[in-house]
Amino acid sequence: MTQATDPDTPRLPRPLRSAIWGSAALLAGLSLLAGHPLVALGAAGAMALAALLPLYTRVSGIVMPRGLATGILVYCLCAFGLGEAGGLYAAVPVWDMALHFVASAVLALAGVALALLPTAGAAPRTAGWILGLLGVGFAALVGACWELFEFSIDAIFGTNAQRSGLPDTMGDVAVNIMGASYGALAAQRRLWRGTRLPLSGLLVEFCARNEIIYGAWSGRRFAPRIRKPRP
Repeated sequence: MTQATDPDTPRLPRPLRSAIWGSAALLAGLSLLAGHPLVALGAAGAMALAALLPLYTRVSGIVMPRGLATGILVYCLCAFGLGEAGGLYAAVPVWDMALHFVASAVLALAGVALALLPTAGAAPRTAGWILGLLGVGFAALVGACWELFEFSIDAIFGTNAQRSGLPDTMGDVAVNIMGASYGALAAQRRLWRGTRLPLSGLLVEFCARNEIIYGAWSGRRFAPRIRKPRP
């Protein structure tokens, strides 16, 4: 093991985090008073989802990367508030694609983190691409469950979450795979080469902050596997 890979996930200043959470609460309250329950529900739901991470940390002791809860809040506001209630999904076609890409990339990083659990954060005995494949598979599984959720909501409540139906779903699946592939590549490059691609800091910070499950994590990039010569 050689070059150090210190966590470098930037922490949002406290005033900015407070402003984001305060804006979400204000949006929920004003929308409810103005007679826009869908917007209010989207803002309140975004805050509830983001608050699950600190709650999970209190219950489990597993510490999440800095700023992840606020990042989830911003993501949910972009999806539920600006996207659904604000109409950006229809007005800006790439809005939905960008959200799917980012979510899948983060999920792939989470999948790689799960794949490192058997070695407690030490270098795996398998090749790096296997960890990447596991990360992509985890993100694809969550993405498939989300598409099933959207289909169920449309079927039960008569909503239009999938819009054009099959074309929308297939487009989402394609973007999910692209985002997951980027996340897996970012994780592999960070762990074995120390390359700091966007979002990859989430993985190394999560491992570094949770010694209870990643006790063998050294904070240094993994050494390349040396192939033994054939007899």
